[in-house]
Amino acid sequence: MSMAESFYVAAYWGPRGEPIEDCARRLAQFLAALGDVDPLLGSWFQRAGSRTAALKKPIDVSVEGLRELLLAGRSRRDDETRSVMTELGYGFGAWNGQDIEAGFNVRCGATSTRSVTSNRVVLHLPKAEGEALRLYRRDAALAVVRATVTTWQPSSCMWASGSLLDAQGKQSGEVIVGWATYVVDPSGVQVDRLPAGVTTEPLNGGLLITADGDADSASEATVLAVRDALGSALHQ
Repeated sequence: MSMAESFYVAAYWGPRGEPIEDCARRLAQFLAALGDVDPLLGSWFQRAGSRTAALKKPIDVSVEGLRELLLAGRSRRDDETRSVMTELGYGFGAWNGQDIEAGFNVRCGATSTRSVTSNRVVLHLPKAEGEALRLYRRDAALAVVRATVTTWQPSSCMWASGSLLDAQGKQSGEVIVGWATYVVDPSGVQVDRLPAGVTTEPLNGGLLITADGDADSASEATVLAVRDALGSALHQ
């Protein structure tokens, strides 16, 4: 890979109404796990109009502190009532406040059946270069993916990049395949068709499929081969 690329970890799940306390507990557990992986993912700030303003808004990562932010992040109708759209659950985004930038967005507790408003968490990672490369080491990256899956219990989760996504020609409702790909229902996966070097492990009742090497090294050819081996599991 000639130029450093930005990657992300994303987990998606369908309509799942949850009390805000449960969403806050999941988020607190998730952020604690990220902080255990690396200090780059150990501090978070609310987003603001400028870097200076954001740094004045550190996030309280306790369950109660996150509950308040999730409440404040509810979507409201764009009319005179400004009433809460309860079907869209709770959500907000944050930034790590460091020169090597990372961020995340989360929506949980949504009952909407529209894919654009589905439950999700997306962790935006810094480019795979310099000090940030330690996040891309295999053990660290797998720890992030495993924490994402066990915390949020999604239908699918992946460590991917824009170029890997573009290579797939993904259709609506299909799983995104990346360096690491988790599916909650692995019954359709044709394991014998996975490329050499690709590993599998049971995780949280589903299956985690991981390409060889570090998390910035998966080729488009490998990702396409994994995608082909997913079979009916491509739709979760």
